[in-house]
Amino acid sequence: MSAGTRTFVHVFSTFGAGGPQIRAVQLLAHLGPSVRHVIQAMDGCTEAKAQLPPGLDVRLVPPPPRGSLRWTVKAQRAFFARESPDLVLTYNWGAIESVIAARRERLPLVHHEDGFGPEETQRRLRRRNWMRWWALSLSGAVPVIVPSQVLQGIALAEWGLGAGNVHHLPNGVDLARFRPAVRTLSTEFVVGTVGGLRAEKDQAMLLQAMHRLDAGRCVIVGGGALDAELRALAQSLDLSARVHFAGPVTDTSRSYAAFDVFALSSRTEQMPMVLLEAMACGLPVVATDVGDVRRILPAEGQPFVVPARDPEAFASALRVLREDAGLRHRLGAANRRVVEERYESRLCLDRFAAIYRGAMR
Repeated sequence: MSAGTRTFVHVFSTFGAGGPQIRAVQLLAHLGPSVRHVIQAMDGCTEAKAQLPPGLDVRLVPPPPRGSLRWTVKAQRAFFARESPDLVLTYNWGAIESVIAARRERLPLVHHEDGFGPEETQRRLRRRNWMRWWALSLSGAVPVIVPSQVLQGIALAEWGLGAGNVHHLPNGVDLARFRPAVRTLSTEFVVGTVGGLRAEKDQAMLLQAMHRLDAGRCVIVGGGALDAELRALAQSLDLSARVHFAGPVTDTSRSYAAFDVFALSSRTEQMPMVLLEAMACGLPVVATDVGDVRRILPAEGQPFVVPARDPEAFASALRVLREDAGLRHRLGAANRRVVEERYESRLCLDRFAAIYRGAMR
């Protein structure tokens, strides 16, 4: 970014395997050896450390013990004073105390918001809206980065942030790492999905859709708290022989080669990294109409964006693609073209680095 080594402190609500963490890992590599990084996960989860490339100067530190808002802010102020960072980067609601602490220490700060948990899918919590406004805009604006136009609108209308400090920066995908693969010929139709086994990802709805689809197999890549519950659901739907739980994997780029269709069944998303990865791999997509998903997909893919929590509509879309291999190929090729034109990772990461440079100035 500039001459001399800088220290960036990253405070995540969680550093578990997920889209924001994947993007952060990309950014760490993109910023190069001129930046040393300190990563703190407020929930103590650091699963994403397995994805850090070798050679980076990265140190993981434990979170403060759980306490009140005031106590946590005080602890984080002491933490920042010890680290003396050139820039503090905070991620999502779970790091809001660190936003306050960094501001009180008068440190350069950029905040990232990537979406919501299930408790805010339909309606945001009033106290959190007020807290975001107070922490991010009172007494001077903090740059806030969001990945979707939907979330940008929420930040302006519901959180009361100023248009000048809310930056819509789309996520990007490594087109060399995620690329179309030669698929082995098979008579079996394979629906695949990648993501944490959490309520907001709604793999349960995908299983219900597969139950309505009288043929085909489903591969679920990812781990999480709902693993046992989803396995039990698959068994109750008589899908045990047709559903494979692949578990969490460090490198998801190899997973997509086994899929004929990528399924995104989420109840809430903004700009899912896995969607971009699947598109880069030349896969057709059936997805729920959440966040910016409809804006990201090309016109040809619009009929396969269906309402969230609607397994019948999801199954109908899958059925159309199961019966038409030519259509699957055309949609996959169109998806690849879109990410090549709009979402190449280096261009996207350069935009983040520019915001960071501006905050340090």
